[in-house]
Amino acid sequence: MSGYSILVVDDEPDNFDVIEALLPNESYTLHYANCGEDAIAYLDKFDPDLILLDVMMPGINGIEVCRRIKLMSQWQGVPIIMVTALSGKEDLARCLAAGADDFLHKPVNGLELRARVNSMLRIKKQHDRIQSFSKLQRNNIHSLANNLNEIRLDLAVGFPAEFNAPLNIISDNIKHLTARIETINPATLKILESSDLAVRQLRHLTEKFWFYLQLTLETSETNRHEISIPKPIFNQSLATKFAGLFMTGVVCEIEDVRLAVKPEHFQWIVTELIECVSVDAHVKIHGEVMDNAFHISLSIQANKAANPLDLDLEMSRLIEFNSSDSEDKELEIGLKIVKKIVEIYDGIFLMSGSVGESSTFYLTLPLAADSLSAIDTYSAVPTFKRI
Repeated sequence: MSGYSILVVDDEPDNFDVIEALLPNESYTLHYANCGEDAIAYLDKFDPDLILLDVMMPGINGIEVCRRIKLMSQWQGVPIIMVTALSGKEDLARCLAAGADDFLHKPVNGLELRARVNSMLRIKKQHDRIQSFSKLQRNNIHSLANNLNEIRLDLAVGFPAEFNAPLNIISDNIKHLTARIETINPATLKILESSDLAVRQLRHLTEKFWFYLQLTLETSETNRHEISIPKPIFNQSLATKFAGLFMTGVVCEIEDVRLAVKPEHFQWIVTELIECVSVDAHVKIHGEVMDNAFHISLSIQANKAANPLDLDLEMSRLIEFNSSDSEDKELEIGLKIVKKIVEIYDGIFLMSGSVGESSTFYLTLPLAADSLSAIDTYSAVPTFKRI
């Protein structure tokens, strides 16, 4: 051991001389403070590895000094040995409660003093090693996080263009072949049509991946001065989803409010939730203000009587990309986008049931300043699981 700094705190200078005489080790540098106030003030100056602290002192007593030092994060790891003439269990318990690490009873015995000092300094050395390793780990994690963000940014910028380039070639070739429809037999035409659908789905999936990567770079500091109006966005999205169909199974009850959410973000939320709705399902959408937030629930009751698409085995192999598993994966990515957006705005996103079947989605979003309400009502919510 070498180069250790020891702070001796005692209102009697003679006691410091005793300690100094009992620790004739050149590896120790002893510093003196004659009161609790000076002890705390000298911490930065002497940077002690160990504190020998008298209990009975005028002004701030040793127990209070110990408590204050242990409340300072920078000095919590510095061992404190209480030097005391007290021997009662209650007094020792008060010292321990204040954060003391060990005790020395007066009059101080030289052999006991050196043993306890060496023991505490070994503990301090181990603590410093752990702290150094912890700091190194934090720096490594910070560096890895920065690298990960750079990779995400590179993917967000380059991935769509690189992925869409071959898709554009495939799509152009399909259009070229389809233009010669008079020379194509019906079976080949079906293959081309299914291939074109697969390309469009891949393009759509790419767009979702790209947007999700962008969201991972956003934080809760998102500009909330932008405003979204949920009611017309829901109505338009439903009209698009059920275009040309009678929406007899759809109920949409949305309060006319304004949200502190980017319009682009809210459009994605609505679009992805509506994607989970089949055209023959019964749907109820409800949105209301509660507890100064906007609560949205979307309940889907699947129609079990719906007939699946009748495809022969050969054609099902040709359009495997369009299988229900692939569609479920796309819906799953869409719900991850919804969850991420809601998290950006410190909201809640929950789900009950299963995607593609009967299910209920529940989320909360912040209100714009001019829509804040003091309504304080309670509404029962189904049992949900987190996405």
